[in-house]
Amino acid sequence: MTALVQPLPGTHTAFNNWGGLRYGALGFALAFLALPLYVVLPAFYAEQHRVPLLTLGLILLATRGLDALLDPFIGRSVDAVFARSTRQAWWLGAVAAAVLALGFTALFFPRGEAGALLLWLGLGLLVTYIAFSVLTIVHQTWGVRLGGDARQRARVVAWREAFGLVGVLVASLLPSLFGMGVASVVLALALLLGMGLLAAAPRSVAKAHTVAAHWKLPWRGAAFRQLLGVFMLNGIASAVPATLVLFFVRDRLQAPGSEALFLGSYFAAAVLSVPLWVAAVRRLGLSAAWLCSMGLAVTAFVFVLTLGAGDQAGFVVVCLASGAALGA
Repeated sequence: MTALVQPLPGTHTAFNNWGGLRYGALGFALAFLALPLYVVLPAFYAEQHRVPLLTLGLILLATRGLDALLDPFIGRSVDAVFARSTRQAWWLGAVAAAVLALGFTALFFPRGEAGALLLWLGLGLLVTYIAFSVLTIVHQTWGVRLGGDARQRARVVAWREAFGLVGVLVASLLPSLFGMGVASVVLALALLLGMGLLAAAPRSVAKAHTVAAHWKLPWRGAAFRQLLGVFMLNGIASAVPATLVLFFVRDRLQAPGSEALFLGSYFAAAVLSVPLWVAAVRRLGLSAAWLCSMGLAVTAFVFVLTLGAGDQAGFVVVCLASGAALGA
């Protein structure tokens, strides 16, 4: 299990807006990569390379499952590197970023046919997922180690997630409008810029104390087990439509070429709804606001069952409503 790394009590690193820009910028590249990897890739291999959906699903499940098993060990290794030197952690992130750019490009420009193509897909996914996990954990751990009170920690997360939202918005439009070649170049440049800015970002001013945690430790808490159950169900509920949306647009709505409209409206609604959800949290509380968003998402998706060929306007409404739920 990942070691529990916490800044020493009473220590923190000053974090101003310029520091937020330098730290948060990498969030753009990570979010930009995630959308094509999880949404565009399945449809790309099914339609462009005629990979059977069952085979494609099994490869995706196997590679993601192996990546999930490796994540705790990646976390422990990243903790150990940070304990030695933040500079070494940056270099680890830089190597992961380079592998990530190459892996992403290789996945969308495959070589070989039949069995060779499936091997290319499986290995490419595994390498890209692992590199993505390493870089994401390095980036998030960097922010955690800055310490500070609740207000500063919220600012650190806000900068990272704000860049992430911009990355998702750009990724929802760019591949459809300009193709994966342009998207691959933009990703590589974003990773390069993000890592360059991270090198000059604020870093921990004091050594963190590390508590080696047994992997069973979190499971002893009932609240953790309940939260993890909700987190898992919520993740599955989000992943299913994310994987199938392009198939739905092209096969059910018969609207190829409209992907940018639907994805753009979905993520734009998410961004614009955030202030409303913040106000709802103040009035209703965290859990009640989240439950309201789940109710909105379920209600919106019920209407998908009534849509058929040519119902683009109806699906835009669904995207706006479910995107607003995502903002929560």
